[in-house]
Formats: sequence, structure tokens, C-alpha cells
Amino acid sequence: METLLPGVTAERVPTGRLTVAVLSVTGRAGPAVLFVHGNVSSSLFWQPVMLALRGEYRPLAIDLRGFGDTDPEPVDATRGVRDYADDLATVIEALGLASVHLVGWSTSRSVDAWPGFAPGDRGVLNTMAPTHFRIDGLPAVEPKPPVLWLRGADDVIVSDTSLYDLAYLGSIGAVPGWPGVEAWPPQPMVAQTRAVLDGYAAAGGRYREVVIDDAGHGPHLEQPQLFLAELHRHLSGA
Repeated sequence: METLLPGVTAERVPTGRLTVAVLSVTGRAGPAVLFVHGNVSSSLFWQPVMLALRGEYRPLAIDLRGFGDTDPEPVDATRGVRDYADDLATVIEALGLASVHLVGWSTSRSVDAWPGFAPGDRGVLNTMAPTHFRIDGLPAVEPKPPVLWLRGADDVIVSDTSLYDLAYLGSIGAVPGWPGVEAWPPQPMVAQTRAVLDGYAAAGGRYREVVIDDAGHGPHLEQPQLFLAELHRHLSGA
């Protein structure tokens, strides 16, 4: 593949659900670090980080279903993100990995109380609609791995005033027909994420929030050295 950087290899791994494209760095062993891309991207976006990861780790990256070279299976959005989570679990099993460090990036969501707008039952964005995706149970997860929440200070996608949130755009008059705050309130994504993680911490989990200046939605691309420093700190348990 011409899109692969020197030192990165690609393979297609059959699982019980579908065949998944997996990138790896030639000759690397050790604890696995599995990178998962977001919407409108692929595993290829992780290559510079994979190559720069310290040598004691084994970097891997996958294409989710319907992206890159993974099978283009449909996504049942009514299951939330379970199609993706189940795929990921079967890849980990197929690769014979006892445990992994997971690194995820991106994906946004929609809501269903605006006349003429509603989440469908297929596709990646619809998986994140609150009618389909629930994360209330996160504090009950056992065991509770430590979480690093790393975000760009200038992110306009995952933001309390997200330019991808139709409710926020409606509230400022950028999109006509907004039914009002009672029917469809803007979604403060940063505050909501922090509230979920605070609940996780209150239940005995641990998380760390890091904000990288001069970075937007892709801090691993925009500020790779700062991103890697924080990732290495997290992987080492510091």
C-alpha cells in the first residue's frame, strides 16, 4: 500500500464477525497499544504516533467496519456503539492479546427532538444518539482502568459550543427552525464528558484530563510531541 509509512505493515485479520484491517510496526513486541480511529478517518492517521511510540510497546491500529480495508459490514445504530465494541473484542481475541492499552479518537453524536431531524437506525453517527447510546453505566465497570482524556484547547467539534451540534447552531440562529431549549437543548460536550468521568472517579475509577494548547480536534497530528509525552506518561502509570 502506497499509503503506508516505512516500518508500518498491514494485514487483514479474520474474526468470527468480520475481517479487520490491522496496522502494526515491524519487529515490535511488548504490551499492546491499540489505536482506534474516529469518523471519516482510518488507521492510517495513527501511523506517525505508532512509529514514535517507545520501543517497549507494540503499537497496533485497526480500521473499524466500513472504513479503510476492513469489511464494509453495516452498523446497527440501535445497539449504540456495540457493533464496534464487539468487533474490537474479537480482533483482540484473534490477535491473541491478553490485554491492551486502548487509544481512541473522535466521533460525535446527534439528538431526536427537532421536527424533521431524527437519528436513523444505521451508520456511525447515529450510534451516538442518546436514544441508542447510553454511558450511564460507566461507573459500574469492573475492573476500572485508568483513563487519560486528552483534548485540544481549540477543538470546535468536541466543545461546549460545538459547531457540529445542531442544537447549539440553532440556538445562535445559524440553523433555522430550532424548536427551543426545552425541546432540543445544546449539548455541552466537554462538560458532559467531565461529568461522566467524575462519576467514574467517584465510583473508584481514576482519570486525568489534559488540555493541549494550539491544538484542535487532532492533537496527535497537530502537537504530536506533547501528545506522545502525555501518552507515555499514562502508559507508564505515572
